[in-house]
Amino acid sequence: MRTIYSILYINLNTALNERVSIGIVVSNGLENYFKFSATKLSAFKAILNAEKYSLVKSYLKSIEKEVVTNKVTHTTTLFNPKDVKNNWISEPYLAYLSNYSNNIIQFAPPKAIDVDLNDNTFKRIFEKYIFPFSEDTNEAPAFNVHSIVKKQLFPKIEKRVNLEKTLTSKDFENLFAPIEIDFIGVNGIPVAGQTIDFEKKHYYLENDVARFVSLTKAIELEGDYKGKYFVLGREPQKKVDKNHLLWKHIRDTEFLEFVDIAEIGIIEDYLQKNDVRPFFE
Repeated sequence: MRTIYSILYINLNTALNERVSIGIVVSNGLENYFKFSATKLSAFKAILNAEKYSLVKSYLKSIEKEVVTNKVTHTTTLFNPKDVKNNWISEPYLAYLSNYSNNIIQFAPPKAIDVDLNDNTFKRIFEKYIFPFSEDTNEAPAFNVHSIVKKQLFPKIEKRVNLEKTLTSKDFENLFAPIEIDFIGVNGIPVAGQTIDFEKKHYYLENDVARFVSLTKAIELEGDYKGKYFVLGREPQKKVDKNHLLWKHIRDTEFLEFVDIAEIGIIEDYLQKNDVRPFFE
């Protein structure tokens, strides 16, 4: 029986033809398989804005919900044509979808492969074109903004600032509670940055913001000068009204500079351009 497959890509830049494989649909006309890599999808949170990421996730989930109806293993699911109508999974329609190039999700032209379609062959096809099954998960792991910043920014700025420094009243007299700061340096004025997760519960988010603001005030009272203070994070979903309003306030204020984690090179450039050095010896 003829088996066809079509790879799904996330379109990053149409002009430069930049795209990354995210999932695959495979069919022999009777049985249809579909799976996307939740691990890969999670990584795109640091690249796509919140609206695009939500759109991509919803689109992939909608395909999964339509195609996948009967679990066979923890990682592979099989479509039963007797249970669900999936007439769109055909070579002509997949070819039609591949020509629709304006969507953020793109289908590759369907290709034929000379194999019998079953769980094992689907796994091999998925691993060849998308991601190792053993390293993928059914659900995307929790997104951690601090881990992104620590991995992508810290190695580039470690010689110019103190990293992950716990500050107390011994460091700044007007600091009433200890706080661990992501980085702190000086170039005539203090320079500090803190990663904040705008997706967490509002009470804890407010507390994180308040503590960082308290630190900036304590620093400035120490030397009677104004500093440069960065807040690193990403825009929360608009449906979380209070969190989104707080994010917007921080983004628009002149006292703090918000930097999206997709643009953390801004901080590296600032530290280098202004010859920032560690605050503490």
